[in-house]
Amino acid sequence: MKKTLTGVAAGWTLLYGGLVPSVAQSLETPLKIEVHLYNYSGVSAEALARAEQETARIYRRLGVEMEWRHCLRTADELEKKTTCDLPTTSTKFTLRLLSKEMAQRFPVHDDIYGFALLSINGGFGVVANVFADCAREIPTEEETRGVILGHLIAHELGHLLLAEAGHAAGAGIMHIPWQTKELEQIKRGVMYFLPGQSERIRAQVRARTISQPPANRAEEN
Repeated sequence: MKKTLTGVAAGWTLLYGGLVPSVAQSLETPLKIEVHLYNYSGVSAEALARAEQETARIYRRLGVEMEWRHCLRTADELEKKTTCDLPTTSTKFTLRLLSKEMAQRFPVHDDIYGFALLSINGGFGVVANVFADCAREIPTEEETRGVILGHLIAHELGHLLLAEAGHAAGAGIMHIPWQTKELEQIKRGVMYFLPGQSERIRAQVRARTISQPPANRAEEN
């Protein structure tokens, strides 16, 4: 996602024989994704909890629940704990919060806040990276940094669940750049996916529950 921060739904509900939308939705299989989070940026526990809360709130509005797993970061740690092995199903995602030093290793412009790895063969991408140190440089109140980070995470996961690198024009969480208006929407908790995007994300999560193993390639966002 571009970090030119001069600036970063309506539900799809099947109607079963005339059932009202709320009843029809309750009959659907619950949608859920699992996020394995690697905090290489050293985001504080308080800010990280706030970010997870915001991301989960945004996706819950679509009818998608999230489960978070905090993963260890070094080889020695990983040998002792296998909770966060590489995802084996397409509803499990790897999310890496990268430090500024790590972000500089990627051949991306300085105005990039993160990128997702999209499939090259019709499969499902499962890896997203957010440049969390760069996000901390966004001019805002300290108490809202976790909120902004949560929206950045939702944005990058959105690329994976929409299976596209493009950005929406004009509005919504996939729209860039995030200027003063968008930052105010984030602070008020009113920036969401657009209705068409919401429908596609729900359909994607359903498809992922019965999907083949994923294959990825990098896409800048």
